[in-house]
Amino acid sequence: MPGTDQQPSILQFGVFELNPHTRELRKQGLKIKIQDQPLQILTILLERPGQVITREEIQKRLWPDGIYVDFDNAINSSIRKLREALSDSPTNPRFVETLSRRGYRFVASVSAPVATVSAPTESSNPLASQALAPPAADSGQGKRQRHTLWVSFAIAAAAFLIASAIRFWPVGWGNSSFSNPLPAVPLTGNPGYEAFPTFSPEGARVAFAWDEVGKHALNIYVKLIGSGDPVRLTRSSNGDFGPAWSPDGHSIAFLRARDPFHATIVIVPSIGGVERELTDIGFDNHSALQVWKSLQVPPPFLAWSGNGKWLLAIEQRAHGETNSVVRVSVETGEKRALTLPPKHVVGDGGLALSPDSGKLAFARNVGAFERDIYLILLSPDMLPKGEPKRITFDRKEIDGLAWTADGHRLVFSSRRSGRRELWELSLTSPNTYARLPAAGDDPLDVAISSEGMHLVYSHQVLDWDIWRLSLNGKAGEQAQSIISSTRLEYHPTYSPDGKRIAFESNRSGNEEIWTSAADGSNAIQLTTFRNLWAGSPRWSPDGRKIAFDADAAGNWDIYVISSQGGEPARLTTNRAEEFRPSWSGDGKWIYYCSSRSGHAQVWKVPAGGGKEAQVTPNGGRIAFESSDGEDLYYTKDEGGLWKMPLRGGSETKVLDSINQQNFAPTKHGVYFLEDSAGLQNALSLRLLEPKTHVIRTIAKLPGPVGDEICVSPDEQSMLFYKPSREGSELMIIENFR
Repeated sequence: MPGTDQQPSILQFGVFELNPHTRELRKQGLKIKIQDQPLQILTILLERPGQVITREEIQKRLWPDGIYVDFDNAINSSIRKLREALSDSPTNPRFVETLSRRGYRFVASVSAPVATVSAPTESSNPLASQALAPPAADSGQGKRQRHTLWVSFAIAAAAFLIASAIRFWPVGWGNSSFSNPLPAVPLTGNPGYEAFPTFSPEGARVAFAWDEVGKHALNIYVKLIGSGDPVRLTRSSNGDFGPAWSPDGHSIAFLRARDPFHATIVIVPSIGGVERELTDIGFDNHSALQVWKSLQVPPPFLAWSGNGKWLLAIEQRAHGETNSVVRVSVETGEKRALTLPPKHVVGDGGLALSPDSGKLAFARNVGAFERDIYLILLSPDMLPKGEPKRITFDRKEIDGLAWTADGHRLVFSSRRSGRRELWELSLTSPNTYARLPAAGDDPLDVAISSEGMHLVYSHQVLDWDIWRLSLNGKAGEQAQSIISSTRLEYHPTYSPDGKRIAFESNRSGNEEIWTSAADGSNAIQLTTFRNLWAGSPRWSPDGRKIAFDADAAGNWDIYVISSQGGEPARLTTNRAEEFRPSWSGDGKWIYYCSSRSGHAQVWKVPAGGGKEAQVTPNGGRIAFESSDGEDLYYTKDEGGLWKMPLRGGSETKVLDSINQQNFAPTKHGVYFLEDSAGLQNALSLRLLEPKTHVIRTIAKLPGPVGDEICVSPDEQSMLFYKPSREGSELMIIENFR
């Protein structure tokens, strides 16, 4: 029969479409430029998804007999260009997998379009046009064609699923709930930051927040799964984030920043329309609106009850107090607290309501970034039935939390193995964990569709480098990158003689302490904690030791190591979080921030170990001695820069505001960055002269920047760190159970 072996005209995989007949590759409808040979190889791979295509087969298909080229280099070059077009990775492939000395295999799901999306109309409701088109009346010929198409693809799909089962079956997991999930592929790929995904009840749409390039604010967008552009739902200049879809699919609730420490819960129709402000809550918006930072409170921030009457939200009743879960009436906005976390912890976040609304799972901050999952039973009116029960005991960073569709398991993003990965926790078999390798590295906030077929998470692309800014005013000697890799480099500090730099980097797989020459060359790894975290290095005044913080003991403590390497010595042993060390001028003491009193205060410990002592009486965070050893400069959670005489006396406020923790006392005064939240394209470095109180501008530097600067001993240069590449995209895993 004509057409029996005919392939469909369009092949879909992830957000890509290939038309083999017109030889066009498109991503979300936009044509991608790709050379002919990489396109031919893609066509060959798509003919037999899940099967190994040998290099010899590719050679015969691309170069007939009698044509001689450097086949190996030509194939390698074409595969590289193909991966570039698909934004694929050879080490963590989503599409094209290399099998050493054998060939290549296409590992993503391949399908022909089975549903169409109606074309956009001139309707005032832009989302109303994205409904799925109804099926047309079927003819006998149409049925035969679709039957032929189905048989052809059923064979290919069966081969692919067998290959996938072999490739992705987890070793040593026992009875995992993951039924051969396909590798994650991009759901979106827009420039900027896309985060906080949530599924519609039917599972066909995803709402999320997108900091679109050029818009300078997060707003809420909605996108159909598959091809097509996202549609903007809100247009706020303050920042909208943390959406949650109502159980009937008619509305979306979200948070709108009102000021740095307050937000408004807003409800909007899911197809766009008139917004309704429900109530105000206390919320630290600073980190949520700068999603490139580590969030103090993990998402989701909102959860909608199954009956649609209640919203669960995170509220910080007053700045500096712990975050708790509150119940909010969708009708009246009335609030009622559900959890009362201890005062010494950051509080609760990561709200995940079970499919039957009978259980709430949430993440409780038990340290700076250390979190564990708690579970609380709820009544039909969303009131607690007893106290929360702790169900994990890892004290590791958790960045997202969601229930599986059957309500028996929790999926969460965690660093429990050292790297950020997706994990599953079974509630029917306590302490049974499974890792989801299909997600790859660095998955953040996660959402699962109610029918259980799709999982979406945000994947952060972040590359920070260390820069040096010349302070001598000579033309052409402004900021330049001096320490970089494809990973993170940050928290740089000069040695006392200015000849070396200590810094924090995860270039070896996780955060460790490194040192280099002053020009960034000859980088050497100093610590080897491996699956733990070490950072914030500071040289001793004689240059022989480096103090740093690490979570090796389950919480953050202060350590000291020889600047030549060796075994680190732990100086603090309190169960509180203690971090960001700095040395006294005489080298006898190490200052640091501690939460042991219930609030952030500056403490100090003898450099050789011994009895610790509290230094600040009214709060303090990052501290450095003045160059003459007379004063201690420090920041507070409430903002500003403060000074306290070390020989006794009252503290005074030196500056009303600075950019994050960016200050550095030197012989000539205190260098600082003016407060601008790190969002401007250019920031001002300024110098405060303590005796005259004169402030003058020294230089401009490109933003955004990190939260720490370091001025060289001769005050000729300054180190800071900033992103060279940043953003996040939404990734989707299909065939998820």
